[in-house]
Amino acid sequence: MTPSFKKRVQCIQSAFLICAIAIAVGLVWTTLGNPESREAARLETLQRTYIRGTITDRDGTPLSWSTKANGYRSYIDGETKQRAFSTVVGYYSPAYGTFGLEKTFNSQLISSKCKSDGKQIGNTIQTTLDTNLQTATYSAISDIANGAAVVLDAKTGEIVSMASTPSFIQSDLEDNWSEYAQKTGLFLPNAYKSTFAPGSDFKIISACAVLDNGVGDTNVNDRGSYTFKNGQTITNYDSRSFGSIGLEGAIRNSSNVYFITKALEMGGDKLEASLRKFKLGEDIPLDFTTLSSNLDFEDKRDEVVGSIAFGQGKTEVTPLYMAMACQSIVNHGTMLKPYLIKSVTAGNGTKDDTYTDSPEELTTVTSKETADEVVSCMEVAADHYGFGYYGNQGWHVAAKTGTAQTGKSTNAWIVTALLDSNNDPQYVAVIMAADQHHDGIYYKNQLEDIFQATAKYDASKNSSDSSDE
Repeated sequence: MTPSFKKRVQCIQSAFLICAIAIAVGLVWTTLGNPESREAARLETLQRTYIRGTITDRDGTPLSWSTKANGYRSYIDGETKQRAFSTVVGYYSPAYGTFGLEKTFNSQLISSKCKSDGKQIGNTIQTTLDTNLQTATYSAISDIANGAAVVLDAKTGEIVSMASTPSFIQSDLEDNWSEYAQKTGLFLPNAYKSTFAPGSDFKIISACAVLDNGVGDTNVNDRGSYTFKNGQTITNYDSRSFGSIGLEGAIRNSSNVYFITKALEMGGDKLEASLRKFKLGEDIPLDFTTLSSNLDFEDKRDEVVGSIAFGQGKTEVTPLYMAMACQSIVNHGTMLKPYLIKSVTAGNGTKDDTYTDSPEELTTVTSKETADEVVSCMEVAADHYGFGYYGNQGWHVAAKTGTAQTGKSTNAWIVTALLDSNNDPQYVAVIMAADQHHDGIYYKNQLEDIFQATAKYDASKNSSDSSDE
């Protein structure tokens, strides 16, 4: 072997050795040094060790559960019920991963501080959802291709039902994955993840700004349209004109002209400050998701300020956000944080004290006087829409509809509160239907179905609470 050949062989051997060392170092880093890989490995070990915990409704009825470690998931019986819960509870699949609460609480579901009946079982996640009300809420919107409905307990912030369309059958996930994976928006639930232009239901928030900034005392001459300095003209719905109109009439008749005029009278800075009190444009951490919205005044040109005031512009919210905003108004100006989790419980009954199942005040959005005046206007609007009294409780309604123009279609909204005879808030219910050719009031019958189901739920809950005393 010549010296030059031997030298080349040694160089090649050295190169191979360096590559081998680099690969080994990479593998060690991947398995030991990379925090994300270490966490993934830890969760994989737990998944093989623990029987995945159960997710239940508020009464302890199982919604999803497992019978062996790393096994397939079982779900509540019935196609309609599975569709109702699918966009909240989600799914667990050894092949396709996790979604919904199954993803958010994955680590809790595959670990626990103790054994149960001699088996290693993950925590039990108890939600605030009521199965009958959740099913009724979903059924009310099931014919809407791209929609959502939410019911909040106005006194506590509990989410007692929250449904979205499109939805899916959880037990069919493995067989229909190709179809589900291609369905637009299926895994971005409309109730709490996707955001939409609100339209005129947003006027209940703008109404608070009108009163708080002292511009609500004078009427506006509504001739059916408003033309900005740049030549852009905004009309009322169906170009209706209302003549001399105050706040009550503006909410009852949904006058865009009134809210544009008042927004420009107070100015963009004051309007924005009032809207920010509702946490618009903030990310709000909840116990199961982060609630997002968008509020962009740009450079506060007149046409931007005016459009925001009646629920258009670049403003976007979720149905859950609008339920929270309505709750804060009917709750005399106090915004409560919506919550979905009642408890997280280990096998020996030990509860995670992070989840307190109690109301939490987020902020004060306006004064009691302002909030109560806006609620009074919403009651007038509800009477105009033809709402009556509901349940044996005899609840009446405060409401505002909305129809956001989104190109060739609309987002139809109806935002409501159920009030008792003392005008104390009981529940907030919201329906949103995207990509429609209807206005919000079109969905009045569906909302009334939800009202009746909510009344039954409330009667059952109160009966159960009385028997526990």
